[in-house]
Amino acid sequence: MKRASFLFAAGLAVVLAVPVAAVAQTPTSNSPNAPVTGMKPDRTTAPSGVREQMKAKEAVLRKKRAECRVKAKAEKVSLIKRPAYVKKCMAEPG
Repeated sequence: MKRASFLFAAGLAVVLAVPVAAVAQTPTSNSPNAPVTGMKPDRTTAPSGVREQMKAKEAVLRKKRAECRVKAKAEKVSLIKRPAYVKKCMAEPG
């Protein structure tokens, strides 16, 4: 029992002795297209023009989804059937 507690205490001391700054991720570059995390260096952020286009597209979809939800509520579609109604409404052109 003494040996196990000694080993545990020694292991804990080793873990606490590791400097936190060495473990923390640091940016590798100041480039705007640099990887977002150090975990997957092949992933980079999209150029600003592409990001703006994606934001605009998502805004249009959010607006249409909100309109479909309002329409479903106005037609008194039950809460259980409402997600399917909204999905069908989103698939409609216009």
